[in-house]
Amino acid sequence: MKPRHLFLTTILAVLLLSAACGSPAPAEVAPTVAATPAEIVATAAPSPEATATPASTATAEPTATPEPTATTAPTATPQPLTLALPPAWEPLVAAALPGTETGYALTLLPADDPAAALAEGRAGLAVSRVADGSTAADHLIVRREPLAFAVPFTTNWELLNAAEAQAILTGGHNLVRPIPWSAMTHDSKALRVDGLHPTDADYPFHEVWAMTAAPGNEAAAEALAPALTAALAPLPTIRLVAVGDVNIDRTQREIILSTGDFVYPFARVKHIFDAADYTIANLESSLGDVGAPADKRYTFQSPPEAAQSLALGGVDLVSLANNHALDYGPEALLQGIDLLDAAGVAAVGGGANDAAAHAPHVADVNGLRVGFLGYVHVPVEAVTNFDTQTWTATADAPGLAWADPARVAADVAALRSEVDLIVVILHSGYEYIEEPSEPQVAAARAAVDAGADLVVGHHAHILQGIHSYRDGVIAYGLGNFVFNITGPPETAILNVWLDRNGVRQLELIPAIIQQYGQPRLADFAEAGPILSRVYYLTTILNGTPE
Repeated sequence: MKPRHLFLTTILAVLLLSAACGSPAPAEVAPTVAATPAEIVATAAPSPEATATPASTATAEPTATPEPTATTAPTATPQPLTLALPPAWEPLVAAALPGTETGYALTLLPADDPAAALAEGRAGLAVSRVADGSTAADHLIVRREPLAFAVPFTTNWELLNAAEAQAILTGGHNLVRPIPWSAMTHDSKALRVDGLHPTDADYPFHEVWAMTAAPGNEAAAEALAPALTAALAPLPTIRLVAVGDVNIDRTQREIILSTGDFVYPFARVKHIFDAADYTIANLESSLGDVGAPADKRYTFQSPPEAAQSLALGGVDLVSLANNHALDYGPEALLQGIDLLDAAGVAAVGGGANDAAAHAPHVADVNGLRVGFLGYVHVPVEAVTNFDTQTWTATADAPGLAWADPARVAADVAALRSEVDLIVVILHSGYEYIEEPSEPQVAAARAAVDAGADLVVGHHAHILQGIHSYRDGVIAYGLGNFVFNITGPPETAILNVWLDRNGVRQLELIPAIIQQYGQPRLADFAEAGPILSRVYYLTTILNGTPE
């Protein structure tokens, strides 16, 4: 298992001072108490006043009366207090509070019903669920997160309206589970409500938790609420969009050069890319205007302007590790990398030498560091018998990162401690074959075994299944995307939500590659068969023993 991280912050200090009539008496110093998962002791900070040093005796006077020695200000004794909260949150709170100065000796009471524990007098404070729509004016809100309507991922059901969602909340459902977004796993999906995903700003359903205090503990609740809000905050989430093969040659080349409309290849899906935090694709061609075609059956070269098409279309990163990246030779490969860099599009999987081809790209996205790697493993092409492995980068020659499982595992393992998440892009498999090839499976599993969170694949020119493998997810094939080629027009956009713990949820958005190679979103009649086929292939993959 990969290390997991907690999102923790520090607490605002609250200094409690007590006063008494008459002569002051020395205050008792509270004994040091070791923090346990159930008990947190936080003492008030000592007074900043230090013991005064006696004043120096003046040499001009025969005698001098020394200044009186100041006494240390009394230290307040922490007040005992019990906080009832859901059992799942005890470790988060226990980890966040030690060493802070709240003035309370806080004992944590895990309780399935924190409100009942408060009402029965077993706790002075409670973190309990309150009605959605509650505000800080009504309660001390410490956690608010979307409430997802979850179904198994392969269920061919994608949407609810608000009335249907409310009915499920009220009366239940034999398939749909209303659960907090943080409880989602990648073998489930969240049904959209009125077209909105739980992570969208206007999503209508939430789960809300608030601090409640017994009479006399209101000040304690006010003091602790900011700390608990920080400790219980849902993890930051990234929405990643992935698509398959992008080839801006042939008709696409003619259109963007003749019209100057560089966005044209992505015009009808750009809004999906723009809504994402990060978008990745496979650049299925050489890029530039130098070099000569290789001796192989198909050669592609997108014009230099295609780098702007990618950038303006909303693509953040492309993989160069495929069987067309060197169609016009090493010089064109290096030119393409420079063009992409100038356009602000990152590239992985190819470079000036072996080290560059295997180098990750690390992006900071929503406060998380995400590492990307790219690899190719394509069988010998028919007719011309071209072998993509001959394009493998060497210590002193440009080329691509070959998907040798041992090398993939080594690259991922070396990157693991440097980032929060790892995405591997893999170009492999057999063309027009739905079942992943043995080399494709070996490389993908090697990546996940070494610590990758997500593997995104392509090359088959058709959609393939998605495998929930150990701690990661393998989307074996996303098919073509921008591609003017004879073949099935069906494709899909893969939405992936990730947090520090890996893939939270997957969503497929069906699309159709129309005439001239431009993709558009599928209509209702087109979408059903696309989803059904991918879900069927996914069921087969996840029913196969590892």
